[in-house]
Amino acid sequence: MEVVKSARLIAHRGAHNQAQGIIENTLAAFNLAKELKCWGIEFDVRTTADKVLVVNHDPTLKRLWNHERTIADLSFNELRTLAPDVPTLNEVVATYGKSMHLLIELKAPFQNEDILLEALNGLSAGENYHLLTLDSAIFYSLSHFPKEALLLVASHCNVHQFCNASLNENYGGVLGHYFLINNKIVNQFKAAEKIVGVGMVDSKYSLYRELNRGVNWLFTNRADELNAYLRHF
Repeated sequence: MEVVKSARLIAHRGAHNQAQGIIENTLAAFNLAKELKCWGIEFDVRTTADKVLVVNHDPTLKRLWNHERTIADLSFNELRTLAPDVPTLNEVVATYGKSMHLLIELKAPFQNEDILLEALNGLSAGENYHLLTLDSAIFYSLSHFPKEALLLVASHCNVHQFCNASLNENYGGVLGHYFLINNKIVNQFKAAEKIVGVGMVDSKYSLYRELNRGVNWLFTNRADELNAYLRHF
């Protein structure tokens, strides 16, 4: 039971559900995650041409919003006209910053630390949010955020490199697909008192497997199902 209580369920891009018309990385997806009592939400941040931080995974509006436009080339007003449901980081922080943990993935290129710092000014790094990236160069460029609030996201080609970088740079921990984060890594980071998180945990089996091997930061695309499993344990 204590293992289950330790679970920190993180809705990957919110509790999106295409069948219900709830699109990823929107306030609707984040609202549902909050209703489901998720511990945190993960989302992606990009920058408009006029330096407004907005929440969208892809560099363009094509896949979700059916516009062949690149976010970095649009002013915020242009973006809002084309895709009014794309939220700003400020809106997400104001709405959820004190009720759910924010896992903020910085998409490359990212060169706006001052704007990010201002947006997160009312929150406490590590306590209310962590910054994520798949591009380690982004973290090397940051100078105003505590290292314990930074989490590298490993991929199949850099697991060893990112694990070493996380430990050597004293970052908060490492994240990655559960196929990549083996038991040796889990034990190594737990011994160093660092965070280990995995995705995508989308079934009862994967949920219990990860909890049983000591991983409790769990990223999911099926927050509703996993919450049901946790409630009925």
